[in-house]
Amino acid sequence: MSRFQGFPAHVEKHVGRVRGADSRSAGGRERAYNLVYCDHADDAHVTVLTSGLREHTAGAPLPQELLCTLHRDQEVYAKHLVGVIAELLTESQARVGYGALIMNDRVLLPDTDIAGALAAPHPYLGDEFDVLLDDGEPVLQLITLIPITRSESQLVARFGRDALYDRWEASETDLVDIFRADVGRGQF
Repeated sequence: MSRFQGFPAHVEKHVGRVRGADSRSAGGRERAYNLVYCDHADDAHVTVLTSGLREHTAGAPLPQELLCTLHRDQEVYAKHLVGVIAELLTESQARVGYGALIMNDRVLLPDTDIAGALAAPHPYLGDEFDVLLDDGEPVLQLITLIPITRSESQLVARFGRDALYDRWEASETDLVDIFRADVGRGQF
């Protein structure tokens, strides 16, 4: 019996109904994971997450899966962000931890200012979501990818992630909207 057997029920309890998944060979290329699509109960949001990445995150304190939650009409962006970062991690045999910046040298999501992501606990689902337990023991860490702009990443690099969170809070930023205002502009 797998220690991850509770993963699907955990996702459905905290996120919502699992609608489906891309196969590991979707897009003509073999991946080390599946991309799973979940519909939130509010019907306004969607989460795209990896399943199987945990087999390739050697060196992490816990095996990891990645996810991104966005507005329903932005699902293609969530899929792209999770897929690109998951590929980067599997190809480099790397892992991420909370607070890590995963940045591209140019815009990562077309028609947006998003150039990367901040690895973090989920901003809206609560602490009990971020770690899967098996018999009370942590067995899997869920890393949420919060889309960020280049100037927001520079704010984090210069002043720390709390400075970014403070700006998001002061601006009442909707962190699941990739078309949101860039709170890092004019920071220096």
